[in-house]
Amino acid sequence: MHVRRIASSLAVVGVFAASAATPAFALDMRPCELDGDFVCGTVRVPLDRSGRVKGTLSLRVAAQRAYPKGAGLMVALSGGPGQSSVSAAGSFADSLRPVLHRYRLVVLDQRGTGSGALLCPELQRLGSLDPFTPQAVLRCAQRVGPRRSFFSTPDTVQDLEALRRAFGAPKLALMGISYGTWVAQEYARRYPGRTDRLILDSVVGPQRSDGFFMDTYRRLPRVLGEQCAKSLCKGATKHPVADIGVVAKRLRKGPIRATTYDARGRARRATLTNEEQFAFLVSWGDLNPLLQARLPGAIAAASEGDFAPLLRLRPVAEGLPASARDFSSGLNAMTGCLDSGLPFPLTAAPADRPALVEAALAATPPSDYDPWSASMVRSSSFADDCLLFPRQASAHAPTLPLPDVPALVLAGRLDMRTPAENGRETAALLPRARVIEVPGNGHDQVDTDTTGCVARGLRRWINRLRVGKPCQGKSNQVDVAPQPPRSLSEFKPSRQVPGLRGSVLLAVMDSAVDVRFSALEAVFAGIEPRVGGLRGGSFSATDAFDGTVTLRRYEYVPGVRLSGTLRLAFDRVSGNVRVEGTMSGWLRLDTRTGASGVLGGRKVRFRRSRAGAASLGWREPRIPRSLLDRRMLERRLTALGLR
Repeated sequence: MHVRRIASSLAVVGVFAASAATPAFALDMRPCELDGDFVCGTVRVPLDRSGRVKGTLSLRVAAQRAYPKGAGLMVALSGGPGQSSVSAAGSFADSLRPVLHRYRLVVLDQRGTGSGALLCPELQRLGSLDPFTPQAVLRCAQRVGPRRSFFSTPDTVQDLEALRRAFGAPKLALMGISYGTWVAQEYARRYPGRTDRLILDSVVGPQRSDGFFMDTYRRLPRVLGEQCAKSLCKGATKHPVADIGVVAKRLRKGPIRATTYDARGRARRATLTNEEQFAFLVSWGDLNPLLQARLPGAIAAASEGDFAPLLRLRPVAEGLPASARDFSSGLNAMTGCLDSGLPFPLTAAPADRPALVEAALAATPPSDYDPWSASMVRSSSFADDCLLFPRQASAHAPTLPLPDVPALVLAGRLDMRTPAENGRETAALLPRARVIEVPGNGHDQVDTDTTGCVARGLRRWINRLRVGKPCQGKSNQVDVAPQPPRSLSEFKPSRQVPGLRGSVLLAVMDSAVDVRFSALEAVFAGIEPRVGGLRGGSFSATDAFDGTVTLRRYEYVPGVRLSGTLRLAFDRVSGNVRVEGTMSGWLRLDTRTGASGVLGGRKVRFRRSRAGAASLGWREPRIPRSLLDRRMLERRLTALGLR
């Protein structure tokens, strides 16, 4: 599910309070306004179960209207912390369809999310690439006031128990994504006899987070190595980890800037201010397969001094601003500070905390976070965010084991924020766990796997069949895009169209490929396919899957500007364009078959079947057909909080 920060899939812990003395309030369920397949209501729970602080919270609940006779209760938990679950009820129903012949699906807006979201403008207005600061987190904590102590994972676990009692269910089956997997694990630890089974997707844990998110950093080389395996990064980079190190080192000296172009083709000066923003940009690739495929080549270009391809991707990573109701940055910070394994107790005076953070980081081998710097690891962590958090009692690590219940663990091999290794480590503590790893996939398997292998695995597991390896030989991975061209000379003309005309023709074909890739990249980020060119101009598409594109002096290759209309389809881009710049003319093109027209006053004709594109200086990255499913895209965007 949606996660704002590079490592907001944190493992969180805390003290569990006894709940037996506090009964749940009765549920009053009525048809949901936005989804007729669900009934909605609220469950009221105490703010403070110890009774020392008065007040209650009303948590929004949605439950399926129709469900099998004798069905158990399955609660689906969103990520973050901070994301609403009720708004994604329909998405959960779609993704969990293989198991819902045995369960009634229920979703709950965890305390501090949805209609009861914690509101902290000082954090909410930050972009996805902007790190929290200790000062902003302190202002948020002061704004929330003493109530902030009651927005920890243990509080949410007790809310789930209240939900179980309100529905009168003997047990809960729990399905969690990202941070939701930690909530599910903690419920299972606290209430093993009331846990029916677990589905853990993109797993946090199984141990308390160290506050620096080293599990994320340790796995980066492995993830990039798999992304580039079998020569998939040919034309983009030979050394993806080293490229990141070069750009990170450059950012430690100061911001990097480049001219980019907006949806109207207007020049804008874009900036990456620091190494933290760069790290967040890299991590957002595991939520957008097109962005993930574009990053290695763009980072390699930046390592060589061409910053425009990387900075062009910033709007894609940032997406649209999220409202607090969709994703509460305030809750994200409060839960992180309350429950994360900080290198200092919250009882420590703020003046004493920096030294403890420095000592903990100094004790961590640099190889654990290479190619990033220690300063970036510190400033992007909850250890830094929570330096000024108000003093209060500290949380304690859990000591209870995970129960012996049926469990299915799902992991994407290209997931950076909750690496596949997390899933394996958690599964080792669940005696009856089965693991499904999805090649070529990033974060959130049930909503982003389009090959069908995860659904097949869910179906086998729930029906007590041998799960096996349903995703073996399947992949959602988009081929890594090559480095963008810096000059027309990179296009080697063919015998069909020799000389400069041949280079221009191939540059036009490459530009058409970039248009399709950029349009899809935008819609997978939840934004309109209206994009500025890499070197100038812009385009707008009516539909990134099967629509018309209007180009306005669109410039991807320096000196080759295109205007006109193109048609996007699954496996090709076709249409008529006017060419300006180094050479003028017009072309009728189809990226599958070739192009014909007039360049520099002479007729030209090129048939792609006679020459391999790669040998001519351009390559069209393969996009799996299964990825281009409209229904799956809508489910993905809803689940990731991008709709």
